[in-house]
Amino acid sequence: MYTSAKPDGKNERRVIGVNGQWPPPVIYVDVGDTLTINANNKLDEPTSLHTHGFFQNGTNYYDGAVGATECGIPPNGSYTYRMNITQSGTYWIHSHYKAQYIDGLRTPLISRAAAEHYKYDEEVVLMLEAWYNRNSHDINDQLLSTSEAIRLKSFLPTTLVNSRGGSDVNVTKLTFTPGKKYRLRLLNVSGTGMIRFGIENHMLDVIELDGVDSEIKTVPSIQLSAGQRASVLVTAKDNVDYNYAYHADIFTDMQAGVERAELPYTGVVEYAPNAPLIAPTVIGHNKINTTMTWDFFDDIDMVPIDKRPSPGVNKWLPLEVRTAIYDDRREHMAFNNRTYSPPLVPSLITALTTGYQGWYPDVYGYKTYPVILDHLEDVEVAIFNMDTNSHPFHIHGHNFFIIVRGTVDKNPKNRKEAVGFPMRRDTITVPPLSYALVRFKADNPGIWMMHCHMQFHNEQGLALTFVEAPFQIINDTKLPDQMLKNCQALGIPTSGNAMGLKGLDLANDAHGPYPLAGF
Repeated sequence: MYTSAKPDGKNERRVIGVNGQWPPPVIYVDVGDTLTINANNKLDEPTSLHTHGFFQNGTNYYDGAVGATECGIPPNGSYTYRMNITQSGTYWIHSHYKAQYIDGLRTPLISRAAAEHYKYDEEVVLMLEAWYNRNSHDINDQLLSTSEAIRLKSFLPTTLVNSRGGSDVNVTKLTFTPGKKYRLRLLNVSGTGMIRFGIENHMLDVIELDGVDSEIKTVPSIQLSAGQRASVLVTAKDNVDYNYAYHADIFTDMQAGVERAELPYTGVVEYAPNAPLIAPTVIGHNKINTTMTWDFFDDIDMVPIDKRPSPGVNKWLPLEVRTAIYDDRREHMAFNNRTYSPPLVPSLITALTTGYQGWYPDVYGYKTYPVILDHLEDVEVAIFNMDTNSHPFHIHGHNFFIIVRGTVDKNPKNRKEAVGFPMRRDTITVPPLSYALVRFKADNPGIWMMHCHMQFHNEQGLALTFVEAPFQIINDTKLPDQMLKNCQALGIPTSGNAMGLKGLDLANDAHGPYPLAGF
């Protein structure tokens, strides 16, 4: 339901709350639990809930991706999401209808293991966010405007920490007790922007990425792209002589419509109320004295605790990522110049109602960029980022094994390969003019999106659809009646191809727009 909030302490705006509360509460579960979410939509548009990072093995219809696995929950409608908790770690729940989660429909989901690999004294959840004082529809309309002047008009975000920000550092203060060890669970729930986190004069021991526990990697700071999570251990000082600034700085290179800038934010780690503060200082023209760095956090040399051999390569999928002006006069982003748009009929329904034709990519619609996978096929995705912006790519239903990183100029000095058992995560950042080779095994039949988690990039077309093991989907999936009723309430057919027609009757299936030469 809608409510209003002033999270930066200055600008009030309409937000999406839960049960009249904003921000929504953090959700805690234990492995072995069953999580039930009764979602009743009191908005004036459809909505959905995606449990980001959960594989939804056997429950593809609870993945929440509108257009892929459900029609959405209509206004005044409801849907009950039920999922068995089999994964531990740091996750989050957010709307997966357009860019709606930018309006506040997101919250951390912490899944606790029966026994943690590392010991610590206290745990702190830090939800980091680049926040806009504009609603998601306004921003999306700007970025997809046919006017270059409108499209490139600057709009800068502000930092929120656990949905609070502004100039009053007391609302985002962390309190440390000398000698204690803290687990900080960091989540970047932004719709745009990378966030750098670190504490002056403290080191971070990284122990988890995107729900995958790892051996310790010690760094002064860590960067998280939209959708990424990490856990770090921080050992408090053994005295209360000083308080220390912590950073949650935004870097806006990830959105072409946003002015490229470092937007610093400093909070306070308090050891004693009246202790002097150790904070970054200006030491010269544009130079800051700080222990933080903007060095790229290299996840390829992380080592998972649960060591699994990398899949092989049965299927190779090369993806070139480019931004261009298309023949509709709008700026789009795409894999292989093929922009994504959601189909009328969700791809999961198409897989279940078109019989043997569910094996043909065409039935899912050209604009969904469907990629058919055999059951248990080993897949390698080669992501070539030809843009001058970074992109964080998220896969539903799986983790990526990170195999190789490099630059598109093929400079061997920039190539780095995983050694031994590769690190796994569900959201991988590919820097500008760089590439990443990632793999996964197609062992989870269903419809799974892969998309940029810069949510506005997703809206501009940077997504595709994995149709994984179509025959197994048919044999093993029965859709909840509630989901089909929601489709009917929204006027969406509950059978047929992407257009709601029979088989390969797709004469009017749109293929454009297409990039203009020279743009």
